[in-house]
Amino acid sequence: MGRTDITDGLQVGTISQSVTIKIAKINLQLFADPDKTEKATPRKRQKAREEGQVPVSREFISGLGFLFVSTLFLFTGKQLLNALMNGTISTFEISDVEIRTFEDFLIYGVKPFTPAFLSLSFLVLSAALFSLIIGLLQTRFLFTLKPLKFDFNRLNPISGLKRMFSLRSLFELAKAIAKLLIVGFVGYSVIKGNFQKIMITADSSLIDGALLIWGTFTELIIKCSIALLVVSIGDYYFSRYEYEQSIKMTKQEVKEEFKEIEGNPEIKRRQRQIMMQYAMHRMMQEVPEASVVITNPTHFACALRYDPEKDFAPVLVAKGVDRVALRIIDIARENDVPIVRNPKLAREIYYTTELGDVIPEKLYKAVAEVLAYVFTLREKRETLK
Repeated sequence: MGRTDITDGLQVGTISQSVTIKIAKINLQLFADPDKTEKATPRKRQKAREEGQVPVSREFISGLGFLFVSTLFLFTGKQLLNALMNGTISTFEISDVEIRTFEDFLIYGVKPFTPAFLSLSFLVLSAALFSLIIGLLQTRFLFTLKPLKFDFNRLNPISGLKRMFSLRSLFELAKAIAKLLIVGFVGYSVIKGNFQKIMITADSSLIDGALLIWGTFTELIIKCSIALLVVSIGDYYFSRYEYEQSIKMTKQEVKEEFKEIEGNPEIKRRQRQIMMQYAMHRMMQEVPEASVVITNPTHFACALRYDPEKDFAPVLVAKGVDRVALRIIDIARENDVPIVRNPKLAREIYYTTELGDVIPEKLYKAVAEVLAYVFTLREKRETLK
């Protein structure tokens, strides 16, 4: 019995551990991508912008818009209220004799409310224009229809679960609760503070009662708009944080982007090797035309060409160290180019002169002595022949 219990316990423990690991993997897939640890590159941000992915807080737009309308309503609301009152009074003063057809009803029934309609239209258009400007400022005047395109990924149940259990959904729930509590508290505070004034309206005239209600209403919308603006500011910063998290990249994506921009490092390395081989081949082709090769004798080799009719000073046509130097010496021997051992001069030419350039002026004397020695040997050989 004891062995069986132990075995069963181990099996249960193993199963529960595997289930826990699977659940953890599912949670990672639903809530975050642990591989995306790198900040988005400028190219990634530009691509996201082209796709219409920019940090936008609709709550911030509506919060600022509501505050704007509330402030505007504070200055123009009395005109709207007076227009509504005058229109109502004018409507009740219309006699039956004046209204005989439907056209008469439109004229006498709608015309008194025209100033009220104009004031209300001004408020609505101002709010719409202000919200549009705030939205454009958030997106930095981005115009694109790509976010409106149909995407099959939106029908994916896994993507739906990600959105359902995402940090954004939790934040939206908390934001809705916060808005409800804040607006409720502000509304309760305003109504409680003005309760006595509201009760007086029952014994007041129409105009006095309307003014008392107007004062309470304006206080209510101003305080509510300020409270909602505070909530919307939090949503604005959260939207930016969420956007930064959504466009993060994996290290592999950063490497791939670098390859696209700078080119594949392996290909560039291969190109450099080919260019070096080509340059080396061209340099070796110049050695047979050299007048002399000055060596170290094995570590350095510099091939100089000097034609008094073409060159005003000796020109370095080839140089190298170690294996390249030995190769220059071998080619020089194969083509009967004089080889002179002068370690100090060979090192100075190698470090001070580039291929195709004339030697520095400070080396003229030393090189002239070498060339004079080479030309003397050449004349002796020609005389012996």
